[in-house]
Amino acid sequence: MANGGHPPSPQGGMVPVMSQPTETPRRSAFAAAVFSLLVPGFGHLYERRWRAALLFLAPPTLILALVSGIVVADGLPGLVGLLITPFGLSAAGILNILLAVWRGVAAADAWRWAVRRESGARAIGTSLAGLSISLIAALSLHLVLGSYVSTASELVGGIFSSGTVTPGATPAPRWDGKERLNVLLVGIDQRGDSTSFNTDTLIVASVDPVNGTVTMFSIPRDTVDFPVPASAQRLYGATYGNKINSYYASASRNPNVFPDGPMPALREMLGNFYGMKIDYSLMVNFTGFQEIVDALDGVRITARNPVTDDSYPIGGGRYTRIHVLAGVHAMDGAEALIFARSRHGSSDFDRAARQQQVISAIRAQSDMAAITRNLPSLAAALKDSLKSDFPQQDLPLLLDLIAQIDAGSIRSLVFTPPTYQTVGSDSRGYIITPDVAKIRAAVQQAFSAQPTKEEREADAIAREAVRIWVLNGTGRKGEAGVLATALSRAGLDASAPTTITPGEIGLLKTRFIVFNGAEQRMPVSLALLERLLGMKATLIDDASVTVDVEIITGADVPTISP
Repeated sequence: MANGGHPPSPQGGMVPVMSQPTETPRRSAFAAAVFSLLVPGFGHLYERRWRAALLFLAPPTLILALVSGIVVADGLPGLVGLLITPFGLSAAGILNILLAVWRGVAAADAWRWAVRRESGARAIGTSLAGLSISLIAALSLHLVLGSYVSTASELVGGIFSSGTVTPGATPAPRWDGKERLNVLLVGIDQRGDSTSFNTDTLIVASVDPVNGTVTMFSIPRDTVDFPVPASAQRLYGATYGNKINSYYASASRNPNVFPDGPMPALREMLGNFYGMKIDYSLMVNFTGFQEIVDALDGVRITARNPVTDDSYPIGGGRYTRIHVLAGVHAMDGAEALIFARSRHGSSDFDRAARQQQVISAIRAQSDMAAITRNLPSLAAALKDSLKSDFPQQDLPLLLDLIAQIDAGSIRSLVFTPPTYQTVGSDSRGYIITPDVAKIRAAVQQAFSAQPTKEEREADAIAREAVRIWVLNGTGRKGEAGVLATALSRAGLDASAPTTITPGEIGLLKTRFIVFNGAEQRMPVSLALLERLLGMKATLIDDASVTVDVEIITGADVPTISP
């Protein structure tokens, strides 16, 4: 063999070099199907089928890009706002079905291509069984998502107006999202399907989109002698002499005078009274309110003063005694309703202030995790208890406005005697007569005023809801209880558990400890505590401690004035 060449063939030619055939590695049909079930096209990438992968990946990628673009342009509230419109809910339902089908087709195609290379009926059968189980599990998620979309559609349609104008009614001008928005909040005690009920809670919430502030006005249900709008004077004359909580029922009995319905009539009446245009309304049934609070895992309320009612009605002509101590309370729906509605032992004006306080607390403490966790029960409670004439198609504007509101900028006004009201009695029973001119002037002044520093601080403390334990470190009887009571009067949730004893007794210096990074979420409460105690907090991590703050009294424990 010359020059290291190939040996000659028998015919004297060269022996050709044969290239070995390369075999495409086998891929698991089950794995390919699961990958494309998770993300359409991923199984095809696993199989190195580039064109098929691009085909199946393109639609979900385009949808993801569209959603991301909306979030970048309008933020998460903008996306949520779009989704809860009639168009958005319909589109979400259709896309959910199409995506379920697309994932199934992608998984089946990836499995079909790979299974041709499987050997043995047993392997193919096992792979097919795995694919079937995976398809059922994955598509079940789409059924759950579809149920959520259906629930949301039913909820939005059940609460908000479709925007359709009934024959004979006057179409209201649309809110543009930039002007001040005035909403009438109405609380009713509706029994069963009764259409005859009084509106016992009447609160107007006025929202300024420019400054992100909210001002709430309340008028007691026993207020009389309202100036009547021109459109209703042929029925009532210049003054509505009955109590204002009966006006809704009266308007519902006179459709010839109020073709738009009783709620627009009530809005017009109160708008005329306050000297403003009230754009929309939200009506809540007291029973539904209780269910809503429960679905949100309760609410923390700071009672500035004790609330005592020796004859709180519990239905069936029966009464019970209720007593709420001053301080911070974690209330369920029934307790929050009692706190908001109790009137004996206090006044209508105090009750109106408590109702505004409960509304502000729910707004401040609404937790997205609790909302998501309890969505079915919350949706049922909302659908059955809330009704609003706010149009569904404008919900994105409303959500955008809510996102701009700082809970610390909510201001509450209750028009109390003797400045704004006169309390008395006559043949109508207990009555409250308003000074309309003074109330209108106060409303206009409130629009230009900002919440005071004290109001902002109190609202922030209520939002932070810090839990504080005060322990007796000196052995002096009742010392921890006295300090805990003083802190509660300052709006903090402080208690003095008698079953817990500090490790040391006879301390000379008071210890002020904040646990487990709570200082990050309680800046306002921390500043108040440091101011009241005259000392800085010590920061400690201890997973066994369940409270945010622990104060162990020493010989230098400060005396906090009320």
